[in-house]
Amino acid sequence: MAGGSRASADVSPTPAAAAAAPPGVSGPIPQALFRLALPILASQALRLAYQWIDALWVRGLGVDATAAVTTSVFVMWWIYSINDVIAVGVVAYVSQLLGAGERQRAGVAAYHGVRASLVLGLVGTAIGVFGARTIYGWMGATAGVLEQGERYLSVVLGGAPFILLVLTGQSVLRAAGDSRTPFWIDAAAVALNTALAPLLIYGVGPLPRLGVAGAAWATVIAQAGAALTYLVVALRGHRAFPLARRAPGPPIHIGPIARVGAPVAVIGMLFSAVYIVFSSSASRFGAASLAIVGIANRVEALSFLIAVAIGIAGATLVGQNLGAGRPERAAEVIRTALRWSLGVGAVVTTVFMLFPSLFIGLFTADPEVHRIGVPYLRILAGCLVFSAVEIAVGEAVLGSGHTLAISIIYTATSLVRLPLAFWVPDWTGQGVQAIAWVISVTCVVRALLIVGWTARGTWKKGLKTDLMTGAGGFTPPMQSG
Repeated sequence: MAGGSRASADVSPTPAAAAAAPPGVSGPIPQALFRLALPILASQALRLAYQWIDALWVRGLGVDATAAVTTSVFVMWWIYSINDVIAVGVVAYVSQLLGAGERQRAGVAAYHGVRASLVLGLVGTAIGVFGARTIYGWMGATAGVLEQGERYLSVVLGGAPFILLVLTGQSVLRAAGDSRTPFWIDAAAVALNTALAPLLIYGVGPLPRLGVAGAAWATVIAQAGAALTYLVVALRGHRAFPLARRAPGPPIHIGPIARVGAPVAVIGMLFSAVYIVFSSSASRFGAASLAIVGIANRVEALSFLIAVAIGIAGATLVGQNLGAGRPERAAEVIRTALRWSLGVGAVVTTVFMLFPSLFIGLFTADPEVHRIGVPYLRILAGCLVFSAVEIAVGEAVLGSGHTLAISIIYTATSLVRLPLAFWVPDWTGQGVQAIAWVISVTCVVRALLIVGWTARGTWKKGLKTDLMTGAGGFTPPMQSG
């Protein structure tokens, strides 16, 4: 952002670092950002496709199945957020180390990240096996949604180790500036999921009719295939997947990596909790109200995906340039992300205002869902410009490793949302529409706070202290990672 003076002028990288510097530290920023963001956008859309495919195929099973699948994503966010403890730190470490020309140390960070994600995935498995029904109970789901949700979520979360390994594999490749390989892996996985879902949901030939559980099994099988592919890519020494157990220089440990990611993980886990509370509040007004909270979130994700793609690409460039000693170039990356996200938010707002029924119709033809969903979606559309800005700028800043302030802002607004989810509908008598107002107003406040903090420029220091090599040109002996 504009914060920070030219007194902190770009510091030229050392000759060794310059020789090995990734392409993101030179050349026009808009082109570099676009080149990274476009495949990321496609990959993010493919991740969303997992939920969309399942939701579209289970339409024939009724509104309970649709509500179960669409609201399951709020729980999945919690699982994704657990992995942010690792993945966000991995992006900051790998991108900045590569920017400094230290590929082998970046490989140690990647190795720790992959191993930790597999372990964390077992937490998700335990939640799915033992807690799926309880979670839907917290949402206040009806008996039909409770039954369908338990069957779907217990299977999907059973495959959590595969999901988290995929997320960390993507993070390593993108931190190195390769967003195309994750796209092709994701495309293959979604194609497999698309082919398997109807076969397992409705039963074809000798395959049993599994209902919503069939949709979940299709997702797990596809994710397992993607996870195996990332392991093969890493073990075969892909140029954008540094992997090493040891490296010269100060050792890289999982603790500091996790300290960078932990504040971001809190953001996601609270975000998931907030939407579970929104769902619980909405369920008081019937299954249609509960369904529209999930459906609108999936529709809103169209804007979210573009902003996230800009932000993730920005995080890579921010990290690489800070590692190369070019903080003002990193600031220009964020300014570019801000401008792009403003344009994206304005376009999506206009489309959602004009055609809300079209998007709701992708998920259900139920007239009650459409009746309450059209005004609900139009209320949300009003905050999409602010939402796009907060996501793009916030994600890009994470590449600096300075995650605590962003976490505090998100945490504060999330905690405010929890009581408002019940108080505002009861106070205004607007039912589920009041939840849309809570989301919109808090989103605007959050965006203004994030942009204001980013403009201060304190994040430009990066992880310089943590990543500093030996003084006076001394290179420490080979140490264990």
